[in-house]
Amino acid sequence: MLVSKVGLEAEFLLLNDKDELVVPPSYLDRDGFPLLGEIRGKPADNMPDVVANFMKRKMEIENGLDKDYKISMENIRAVNLETYRKAMREVTIPKKEQVGTVQNIYGINMDEFSDQIIGRNLKIQGINTSCGMHIHFSCSSSVTEIVEDSEYERVTLPISLAEVNGKNSVLKELIKPEIYLYRRKYFSAEKVKKITASVSIITKPVIKYIVEEMDKSFFERFAPKKGYRTKYRKPGFYELKPYGFEYRSLPANAEVISSLPEIVSKAFSLLMNL
Repeated sequence: MLVSKVGLEAEFLLLNDKDELVVPPSYLDRDGFPLLGEIRGKPADNMPDVVANFMKRKMEIENGLDKDYKISMENIRAVNLETYRKAMREVTIPKKEQVGTVQNIYGINMDEFSDQIIGRNLKIQGINTSCGMHIHFSCSSSVTEIVEDSEYERVTLPISLAEVNGKNSVLKELIKPEIYLYRRKYFSAEKVKKITASVSIITKPVIKYIVEEMDKSFFERFAPKKGYRTKYRKPGFYELKPYGFEYRSLPANAEVISSLPEIVSKAFSLLMNL
């Protein structure tokens, strides 16, 4: 049978009581770039549970923060050089793994873009960053078979050991003159077990189709104005995952959060088309 699931993951910035950007503590879920925290809702097979899981996790994070801190989801935010460097010192994921798995169906090359802020003296002043809403897609076909189970017992087989260095009893102790094999003890129809085989049907053509449809439905509607888009706030971005993929182009902001039921419903309808 086919099992389809959708999950939500939103990036956020952490602000102190002076509205200054701070690096989220390591006990929070963080992005590969530690300046961004992440709200990771558990995936589910229906829209109400997907949205509820995400909002529950969002409230858990907010409730666990010190009263002097708050989370903020923004289209663009300038990060000063000192804060940027502090975040970079806490990076634990190799650089090639941070960006190497993010792809674009329209062939946009990320190496050609930068979010760095350059001053009049041509020195780096910091970077621009933004928060993204990532929609996770999975759809797999699985078959479960009930099979009879067998029991096995270990059999010890003695083997001959030639004399090494004459009568070296110490060496003979170190080299055990036996091997172990296993044989089926009995085959019982009363003892059964379940074996499940599962395969994802999220292929590259499927990814291209879903990403294009998500772009058409939501990107221009929710994306910041062109002059305020960071390098990842462009159409067509996705990342492969063991269970399928995640669509990464949408921003995380108040408008997107309020439209999650519509966005998730669209995601499920696209999976249903498979």
